[in-house]
Amino acid sequence: MTKLFNRILLIDDMPSIHEDFRKVLAPSRSSVSLDEAEGVLFGATSAPRSTFELDCASSGEEGLRLLRAAAVEGRPYALAFVDMRMPAGWDGVRTIEELWREDDQLQVVICTAYSDNPLEQALGRLGAPDRLLVLKKPFDPIEVTQLARALVAKRRLTDQAATHLAHLERLLHEVQDVATELRRRNHELEIVAKSVSQSLRTPLISIGALSALLSQELRGHRGDKVAQYLEQLRSGARSGEQLIDGVLSLSSIATADMSRESLDLTRIVSELMADLRDRHPGRNVSTSVQDGLRASGDRALVRTAFRELLDNAWKFTGRESAAAITVGSNMGPTGEAVFFVRDSGCGFDAANAGNLFRQFQRLHDSADFPGGGVGLVSVGRIVERHGGRIWADSRPDQGTTVYFTLPTPLPK
Repeated sequence: MTKLFNRILLIDDMPSIHEDFRKVLAPSRSSVSLDEAEGVLFGATSAPRSTFELDCASSGEEGLRLLRAAAVEGRPYALAFVDMRMPAGWDGVRTIEELWREDDQLQVVICTAYSDNPLEQALGRLGAPDRLLVLKKPFDPIEVTQLARALVAKRRLTDQAATHLAHLERLLHEVQDVATELRRRNHELEIVAKSVSQSLRTPLISIGALSALLSQELRGHRGDKVAQYLEQLRSGARSGEQLIDGVLSLSSIATADMSRESLDLTRIVSELMADLRDRHPGRNVSTSVQDGLRASGDRALVRTAFRELLDNAWKFTGRESAAAITVGSNMGPTGEAVFFVRDSGCGFDAANAGNLFRQFQRLHDSADFPGGGVGLVSVGRIVERHGGRIWADSRPDQGTTVYFTLPTPLPK
């Protein structure tokens, strides 16, 4: 029992009651020693006494003064025993009301010899049943002791809970402040990224256009080397533009507001595959989409993730005479649905792909497969924003499977 909350206030107009409570709750050291000696001599097995710091007041007004002084000292009372009927000054109800105005967590026990209608009215007027008990006179010392132990412990725990709650609220405010500052900085970075991207895009467009004009002007007056250089110049300009587009897309993914709804993934994937076939009618690609694929998340972001994965699968199977792309799901070890996009393409060495979904990373020569690695980083960011995980399994010339998790579908 801490010193801070072992203080008890007794408010009663009878000095004999003060003495009775003092014997029970704050006995003198000699009394405690006699009890201990009795236990040694006669083998008494009673529980050791709890010693409290007890202050007594003869009126409600005096009790309020003691309560205020204790608060100023930083040693508040945990519990007050208050007589219901005091002939002079405030009665018990008024006294309790005044005490609670000063300390609304003070535990109170009403002491009374009566069980009449006025007591019921008083309890109704005071309310706060979680801080108020009734003790009938004459008192049983054991009952008084047990009440004191329980209510002092309750006050201590209440104060500790309030302290922890205040600490958590401060932490919450700090987290909110940090989040606000991060949003502000992200917004500033987004503005800078757009500005820089636009500044870079303009000369790249000019380079591409000028190289095309130069190619036309020199038609018939140039060698193979010149044609090769001009094509490399145009290709580099196109790659630069694509990289800028990817960076802007990644920036918007990181800051976009998210909504959550139930998604028919089978339908989304089927639509994206149909679009790929329309854009590449000459390809021979066998596609398969598992029925009943469902999850919940932001429709636009999830669609973007599948589009990037399918575009990658389509690109890296480009040299296959009979390519295959499969989309489905398996049950994970914890019972969650693990979605996958599998292709029969060129694959890669998984040992070199530790940050495939976090950093711009190329695992193939740009001359073989163009691209800057932005798409997979975007997919990783989308999955992370949905609270999921993403990883890949691949081997050179044996295809690639990308696995990821998404939130379960919303209940209907």
